[in-house]
Amino acid sequence: MFNDFFDTWKNVNDALKLSNKWRQIVFYSEGSWLTNHIAPIIKELVDHRGKKVTFFTSERNDQIILKNCDNFKSIFIGNQSARTYLFRKFYANLMIMSTPNLQSMQLKRQNESRYFYLHHSPCSTHMIYNENAFDDFDGMFCIGNYHEKEVRERERNLSLNKKVLLKSGYPNFDSLKNKNYKKGNKDTILIAPSWGENSITNLCLFELVSNLINLKKNIILRPHNRSFLVDNKKLRKVINYFKKNEFFSIDRDSSSSKSMNHSELLITDWSGISFEYILQKKPILFIDVPPKVNNKNYHEISHIPLESSMRSDVGEIVSEKEIINLNLDELDSKISNAKLKISKNNEFISKNFYNFGKSVNVICDQIEQLK
Repeated sequence: MFNDFFDTWKNVNDALKLSNKWRQIVFYSEGSWLTNHIAPIIKELVDHRGKKVTFFTSERNDQIILKNCDNFKSIFIGNQSARTYLFRKFYANLMIMSTPNLQSMQLKRQNESRYFYLHHSPCSTHMIYNENAFDDFDGMFCIGNYHEKEVRERERNLSLNKKVLLKSGYPNFDSLKNKNYKKGNKDTILIAPSWGENSITNLCLFELVSNLINLKKNIILRPHNRSFLVDNKKLRKVINYFKKNEFFSIDRDSSSSKSMNHSELLITDWSGISFEYILQKKPILFIDVPPKVNNKNYHEISHIPLESSMRSDVGEIVSEKEIINLNLDELDSKISNAKLKISKNNEFISKNFYNFGKSVNVICDQIEQLK
């Protein structure tokens, strides 16, 4: 703890002495779970375009493997007072980050810097995020037209200054699009909850896993990273009870697609993993638990959040009570219904997402133009 304190303050003081060439393109990440989304963009900029990039991270062991390290500075700034001080004092021509709530939390703007938000999930902007989560950003790399519509409507409603909204896309789709997906094990189910009090982790995870194991299904549990912080008691109960069961395994690597590849069915609540699973052309069951709402006024935006509207388009919705009591025939029936939706996946993708499969290059072009 003391080492982190002294190291972060030393690193911040060194960062404030950086020359102008290291302030043109700057990224910030809270940790590896967000860096996974940022890394492909940094690699393209540094390794293939010869750009200098400064990368601030709050996780000591957060790493990006690059060929051209001479054009890259990675600086550990922690998540305490040193980070707050850096954000107030460090001028960046362009600061790109996937942490919302700029200005309203610990991360305050430096007056002359420009701040752009890069989404780490294709979810809409107005329900799962705080109401003013994006108000203080100068711009946004939009994943789809729905982001533009939501942000512009909020700006009109509140007479906010117009942001720069870029037609960017979702970098995670680039690598997933070109993968040769193999058929998973038909008896393997991936359970990937979101986090929070209304997630299946808190509401029915133990009963769900227990019922599916009784049906001789192999279960891969992929918890949300934040569940180990906010849902830890319920999550640990499940892990500790089933960890020696031959039908149970856990996947803590949110950057990997192995568990998606190995499974033949996804069961989730409101997790953003469903957006990526549709590329596998495999069925999805959505458990009908209350959505995660961090903006009680989200209805003031006329557009239905994409994470709500998509559920009936790409999967089958099942009640909490029903899912924990399904017998094998009932489960097979739900899976069959969900499979009928798979044919609509390509239409859903082309309708909602910009630059599918090529967004990293598009975003890098946009960064160069902004610079």
